[in-house]
Amino acid sequence: MKRILTLILSILTISAAAQSPWDGAEASFGAYADAYYSYYSNAKDVRYQQHDCIGAFHNNLGLNIAQFTGSFDSDRFRGVTTLHFGDIPSITWESTYRNIQEANAGVRLTKGLWLDMGFFKTHVGTESFLPKDNMLSIISLGTFYGPFYQSGARLSYDFGNDWHIELHAINGYNKHIDDNDYKTFGMLVSKQWSDRLFMSYSNMAGQENTGQLNDAYLLYQNIYANVDFEKLTLQAGVDVAFANQWRYGGEGWLADPLVAGLITAKYAIKDDFSIAVRGEIFHDQSSINSFRVIPIGNAANTSSVFPDAGGGMTIFGGTMSVEKAVEEFGFFRVESRFLYDADPLVNEYPVGYRESITSIHPMLGTRAQILMTVGIYFDKTFTFAQ
Repeated sequence: MKRILTLILSILTISAAAQSPWDGAEASFGAYADAYYSYYSNAKDVRYQQHDCIGAFHNNLGLNIAQFTGSFDSDRFRGVTTLHFGDIPSITWESTYRNIQEANAGVRLTKGLWLDMGFFKTHVGTESFLPKDNMLSIISLGTFYGPFYQSGARLSYDFGNDWHIELHAINGYNKHIDDNDYKTFGMLVSKQWSDRLFMSYSNMAGQENTGQLNDAYLLYQNIYANVDFEKLTLQAGVDVAFANQWRYGGEGWLADPLVAGLITAKYAIKDDFSIAVRGEIFHDQSSINSFRVIPIGNAANTSSVFPDAGGGMTIFGGTMSVEKAVEEFGFFRVESRFLYDADPLVNEYPVGYRESITSIHPMLGTRAQILMTVGIYFDKTFTFAQ
């Protein structure tokens, strides 16, 4: 009997010493809301403005986004789900899964190596589409016309020397459900070189339907760098995309690739007060992932807005921002952006032009925007007892 009691006690001791799969795991919950007032030059009434999803409606008090996030992270398993509402998902997300920003689950295969599957935010680009994650609320045209989301699988590995690498198998460019018989593949490589310098390269390649391309082969790439000083933060990034229309009688690789670039500088005057400026260029004369929109009017005082079959655009922009921030709580920003089209299709609206509430309000040769945004966010993490 004594031996049996000793054996039972030994088993219970070993079991207690073994780590539970819940020990040390963390569950996090977060919320974020971003509201705005926006005003555009050359605009009429309250209308959606071309090239934007942040403060996208003229003379309007609106909601850029409201989102709710729940995540779980343990030694072996992890997952995250974010639901969102507002102008950003309404303008840029597919209607079928419009309110799902991300929803994925992962398992650790070995130390540092994870496999995640589901819906993701894009791995490509310099800026985020969320104002709270950027130095300015207004996103550049390169970001707006770039990818926002993807679905598929991600294999990621963290090296011990601040290198990080990801391999992606994706259903398509801004697609939840694949629209052809081919998958798109991508990668991301990043390195924290020092406390001041971070760099990243990302890409995706596959057969896609974007812009005015019909089932073309697309190679999209991005490289960017962040440099942090005591009060000054600099960010520079370039997107380059090549397309090959080998299907449906195309003439091979397009001679004019997409090139989008930006340089942003943000200076902290005080801990809670900063100013920022950004210069940008968006060149897509081949309409690889964008197209022009032109207004058409007639004598009956009705109108329509449709893409120009002739193709692409080259636009230059400059943005200024003033921000008052409250650490780990939110921010208030006042921004102004000026866009200049180097070769506009029209410089004024045609006689009799009138648009419906759902139509796109096209940009003329120039456009100025004034934007005020208020963002509030909340994050709370709970750790399971060991």
